Amino acid sequence: MKHWTEPQGILLMQIPIEWQYLNIAIKNTKEKPPYIFEPYENPIGRFQLSCYPLSDAPLEFKKITQEELSSKKWRHSIDCSEKNETHIFICARDDQALTAKYIYNINLRNDSRILDQLKITHSVLDSIVIVPLQERIIAANLDKYDRFLASLVASYDLLYSAINSNSYIELIIVCANQIDAFLRLGIVIKKQLQSCSNDIEIKYLFQDENEKGILERSVFNHALELGIINQTLHNELSQLYNLRNRVVHRYIISPINTRDMVEVSTKYLEHLEKVRILLREIEEQQIGKSFGIYGNGFVRAKSFDNVEIRRAHSWANDKHLLKRFNRKITSEKK
Repeated sequence: MKHWTEPQGILLMQIPIEWQYLNIAIKNTKEKPPYIFEPYENPIGRFQLSCYPLSDAPLEFKKITQEELSSKKWRHSIDCSEKNETHIFICARDDQALTAKYIYNINLRNDSRILDQLKITHSVLDSIVIVPLQERIIAANLDKYDRFLASLVASYDLLYSAINSNSYIELIIVCANQIDAFLRLGIVIKKQLQSCSNDIEIKYLFQDENEKGILERSVFNHALELGIINQTLHNELSQLYNLRNRVVHRYIISPINTRDMVEVSTKYLEHLEKVRILLREIEEQQIGKSFGIYGNGFVRAKSFDNVEIRRAHSWANDKHLLKRFNRKITSEKK
């Protein structure tokens, strides 16, 4: 299983690793109810979840008795149309009215695959936890942190693709992104270590469409101020940044040639490893603490198990949304 967080941090739930969250996959679909999920491979039905403040609850909640509301149990009904059959689940939890649906073609009624998915649906519903109001910002920020990690995971597909195809400009751009990401994560962890808190300064890890983000040079400066990098490495990264800008913006109008980009690419790969090792050292400082991303009982595994690998593959799929990089995410064999 993998966890899914409602974008505002309202609730958490466990979903199968092989389920894809479609609101970010379908163009022009916003991240608001209903939240839609289906298997990556050969979907035969869809799961939907909606949550609303109880004060804005849909009309069907008016039919629920106070006793049913207090029980926090799911009320289950089935609705049939000419084409589809829909299992409907409604429930009140804390300050939220929850509505879930599992929808499939009516011709698949009693199909063993549908019955399996309905069993999974019940497990998913049972896993839902409403986040206390005062903790929802933290939950939403942790979700953004997860998406940051997913993007970092996916970026390695781009990096290896660039290396294998000798695509120097792409390699330089991806390396620059990864160095920036490592430093941003290092800054967040370092600030947690200084404040002994779970606070995530999300401005370093997430930039919305209309937000003015923190520029790369500023990230270098913040990392220097916090002692994550020294002045020598700061200067080297700044020089690489200038070379990257020449390659990206002035390749055609400057004397730089393609042969020069091989040297720039090599330097970027070397510095990527330097910064990765520095980040690992900062992560190690937080392991065993009672706070922070890597605190609270976190233990670094010596190797990845199949579940972690499948989860990482699902993250990469969700970031890429391209068949070229798509990995098959199937149900784990029992």
